[in-house]
Amino acid sequence: MKADDYVKPFGKYSHLWAFFVMPFHPKSFRSVWKLLFTAWKSFVCIQNKRKFNLTKIKIVSVDHPLDKKIPFVPENVKIYLDFVNFFCRIMRMFVKKIGIKKGMLLNVRIIDFIKSLYANATKVYLYALSTTKRPFYLKKPKFFIIHFFDPHLLCVPSLHVAIVLGVWAKVRELLKELTFNEKDKEDILNEIYYGSIAITESVLYVKQHSINCVAGALYMLTAAYGNDFFSEEDCKKTIANFFKNADDIEEKSKNEILGYIEAMYNNLCDINKKSQREWQNALQLWLDDYKSID
Repeated sequence: MKADDYVKPFGKYSHLWAFFVMPFHPKSFRSVWKLLFTAWKSFVCIQNKRKFNLTKIKIVSVDHPLDKKIPFVPENVKIYLDFVNFFCRIMRMFVKKIGIKKGMLLNVRIIDFIKSLYANATKVYLYALSTTKRPFYLKKPKFFIIHFFDPHLLCVPSLHVAIVLGVWAKVRELLKELTFNEKDKEDILNEIYYGSIAITESVLYVKQHSINCVAGALYMLTAAYGNDFFSEEDCKKTIANFFKNADDIEEKSKNEILGYIEAMYNNLCDINKKSQREWQNALQLWLDDYKSID
């Protein structure tokens, strides 16, 4: 998706409400601060400790040749950076629609779910850190912020992708408990879903991730949370929607890219089913095929 075509999901709802209210509200403050602590420990500290050689976790490069067939589109950084505001607006939407008492209870469950994504991804990150080649592009200030704050060592699985698509699946689960009419439910889910597709595409357009990282995130959603939460059919449908209207990728290349993501996802799921070990084992075995670069 082109940056100019991106319509922010639930754009009429302010993300600032979540920033200023939820960390201090009695129903949500505990979950919010637990999430922030987990993100600090699992995302910020793991990378920076390794960056400054305070740990010895191996680092592998997970680029794939097909990544080169996706152009670098710096304008899409605004979509990429929308992912936190994305789920903040969703939480504001729930409070507006069903009131603060019931809405906050749902929001806490979303927050706790996001925290679990960080905790689950860490099971892979502590085994091996992963990185990709990204352009050193500083013409836009937002890229300076990314390069300054992100050491870029936590690529597989992509938390960016897992969070946006995982929130869609979580909201789908929550909506089953609400008395919204079916049209409202469908509209809410579609707005989240196509926003998450755009944000997933953006991680590839701004070269923050490889297609390997996307496949790893999709696999984690199925393997760690169950087929009832994010099914193989959900995954197949989602992959088919990537770059659906993209005119900057050749059709042949597009088919190769999507075919590879689906094949990697299927392969990881097959390994997981056959091994009957913890879900992260399949990704750890996959990472073993990549040579350490440090």
